[in-house]
Amino acid sequence: MKALFPFAKRFIAGIDINDSSIVFQKHLDQNYKVIANLVGENIESAEKINTICKTYSELFSRFSDSDFSISLKLSSIGLDHEYKTTMQNLTKLVESASLNKQMIRLDMEDSKYTDRTIEVCKSIHNDYPGSIGITLQANLNRTERDLEELKRNGISIRLVKGAYFEDDQIAITDMNQIRDKFLDYAKLLIADKNVKHSIATHDEPILDSISSNTEMRNHRFEFLYGVRRDLQRRFCNSNEVGLYMPFGEEWVSYTFRRLKEFK
Repeated sequence: MKALFPFAKRFIAGIDINDSSIVFQKHLDQNYKVIANLVGENIESAEKINTICKTYSELFSRFSDSDFSISLKLSSIGLDHEYKTTMQNLTKLVESASLNKQMIRLDMEDSKYTDRTIEVCKSIHNDYPGSIGITLQANLNRTERDLEELKRNGISIRLVKGAYFEDDQIAITDMNQIRDKFLDYAKLLIADKNVKHSIATHDEPILDSISSNTEMRNHRFEFLYGVRRDLQRRFCNSNEVGLYMPFGEEWVSYTFRRLKEFK
């Protein structure tokens, strides 16, 4: 499979932490905010969970810049294994992040994780405000309620459309309706003067609509590494831009998802 990696390099920062760190630093030097993500989810092996946590800890040792952060799925650090272990692992990482005013953003997984992800985020935020954020998916029917609650708690939100297939009883499935909801939620976040939020999309009409709002200067656009690099460069000239940069040995399935979308 490594023979295919040259094709994956558009979307993956690197296979190991050393190669990836070079790419992270390159983009920090280009005035991007870097959000590193070690690819993998639904991990139940205690040994592998431990390795993932050590890798993230090492990244915080290498990068003390507040423009560097990590984004992780709770199922990659123990949520499918044991709740207590997950909280211990995450707390240690957030402690490291807080030393340099960095952030850990929780990725949102499919809807069976939503309640637990929000619960974990609120619990950690109580002890380390400003060092933990969360992702919300615009396609879920519950998102408006979750968004308002998290805003009241002063928690930074990354807004995405939602990539998981969900039952139409709990999620919007029509893309035009999802776009409308995304734009509505984005406007609510942009109006928040207390916390910096992130608007994560490559949908150009939505981006053009949002970027005309002067209050967006208080917040951040986020893009997937390697996707619409023209947009990334354009928006970086006038706004804060974060790049979600996956890395790691489990790069194959992630790359195939990106290639399918990028077609």
